[in-house]
Amino acid sequence: MTTVSRHTGATGATIWTRCICGSLQMRVPRGGVLEVCARSRPSGHPAATL
Repeated sequence: MTTVSRHTGATGATIWTRCICGSLQMRVPRGGVLEVCARSRPSGHPAATL
């Protein structure tokens, strides 16, 4: 994983990372662990259509 950006706010830190599969992930440090709170689709996997 590669860190894209870090942001510190009143409630703590938000870290945006890029996974080796190409997905963008929002991570939040909680209890000594970086918890993934949001994740995009891996690159090359288009969104479903209705």
